[in-house]
Amino acid sequence: MRAVVWTGHLHFGLVVMPVSLFAAARPESTRFKRIHRRKKPVGRALPEPLSYLHTGQHEATSPGSQYPLSRAQESTGMETYDSNGASGNTEYEYSAVRQVLQSGVTGEEVRPEELVKGYEYGPDQFAIIDPGAIDRAAVETSDTIDLFHFVKGDEVDPIYFERSYYMAPEAGGEKAYALLLEAMRKDGYFGIARIGMHKREHMVILRPTENCMVAHTMFYVNEVRRVPEFEVDRSLINERELRVARALMEGYAGVFEPEKFKDIYQERIKNIIHEELSRAPQDTPAAPVRPEAMVPDLMESIRMSLAQIESQKGSRQPKPIRKSATPASSPKKKKQKVLA
Repeated sequence: MRAVVWTGHLHFGLVVMPVSLFAAARPESTRFKRIHRRKKPVGRALPEPLSYLHTGQHEATSPGSQYPLSRAQESTGMETYDSNGASGNTEYEYSAVRQVLQSGVTGEEVRPEELVKGYEYGPDQFAIIDPGAIDRAAVETSDTIDLFHFVKGDEVDPIYFERSYYMAPEAGGEKAYALLLEAMRKDGYFGIARIGMHKREHMVILRPTENCMVAHTMFYVNEVRRVPEFEVDRSLINERELRVARALMEGYAGVFEPEKFKDIYQERIKNIIHEELSRAPQDTPAAPVRPEAMVPDLMESIRMSLAQIESQKGSRQPKPIRKSATPASSPKKKKQKVLA
């Protein structure tokens, strides 16, 4: 289900259409938590093991123990020596950690009520700012997108695109939306609009695609880093070399297919996690599985269910239809058995 981040109206002259914005893309990464590991005190009962992933997955455990064990320990035993030189296997206990704010001068812990907001205008020189003044400076979220300008799409440098949102029509705005989309698409225009959202005013670039409008919040000029100061000396290039370079480029030309590009690093991280989880004893509680990992099993279950229904339909076809006092009740019971 799409997550709508804004709902309101698009204003273009006297044309008003209800629209909504929802995120078009978001980064994905595997998150880890920092965990405190220390040697298990002798004779001390340990609490339930804590997860080291935000998904609730647990580290592998040692045989006969419910407490997490690192891969290095599990593979080598990690022998340690006490003060008398006797060797033995080290067991660890794990706990979550919290960050403590400390004074940069005294090193003392700072309580939340002692915090204020300030701007450092010089080394260790601060201007303390009233939080109320900051709140008053915030821009209220508007209920309209004001479309006030059109530019040719090939004049817009994509470097100004910040975040991308799909702009979808709401009930009653479908025809106006389709008309504006088609007109912009055929003439190669992008729209420039403004919107109040997330406590600030955003300039928005409306870009038509084949089937919908995409809204890009725009970086302001002062937010875009300047091109490094160097000049390309085109006098170094001759026509023959340019033809060869263009021919080489044509040899590698193809269709843009983003589904073929994979995040190799994230795939390797997931493999490491799955390998670590596979080392856990079989009698431990199953770790929560991500939704994407459940999709293949779900699809297989659906296929098996459909195959079962088809086989039962085939087995019922040769049988003659029997009349009964309640003809609708029997098929319903059979259908319930199939779904169960």
